[in-house]
Amino acid sequence: MYGYMTAAFGATAWAEDQYKVNECNEFSEFLYHTGIAEHKSALNSAAHKRSIMDAMMVSIASELWNGREYNFIAQHIENKILEINPDLRTNTVSLRNAKNYVMGHSGEVENRHGLHALAAAQAYGRTVDFTFKPSRLKGIMLNYNERVGNAFAAMHRTLIS
Repeated sequence: MYGYMTAAFGATAWAEDQYKVNECNEFSEFLYHTGIAEHKSALNSAAHKRSIMDAMMVSIASELWNGREYNFIAQHIENKILEINPDLRTNTVSLRNAKNYVMGHSGEVENRHGLHALAAAQAYGRTVDFTFKPSRLKGIMLNYNERVGNAFAAMHRTLIS
């Protein structure tokens, strides 16, 4: 769907190196390191269980952030697409395809994903006898929000410069 959206904006080159934003790459590296990098702890060790729980908590934070993000963007996406590509006014299929990704993720979809991720983390903790700590989730969510916020702020600066 990203291809449809970039095509609608006439910006298929957005994936090229010249458009990379350091803060976005740093955020991507954070996600990689949280999820898989350097996780060589012995299976069933406390460190291994903690790394899995932390990754699940990042997923919770991500889904809840996404819900707000898509709900905000959904309000503006059609007008913005038509502003950039007015020919889509007469091509309803292409317009629908261009805005479908955002519209499909708005509403309660991402919030439900977040609640599902929360339930999964709690179930994981019970299954492997590893305590789910709401205070740990709070810290991870604040860290995630700061990092993703920095990435979005950098994208905003790049797009308006």
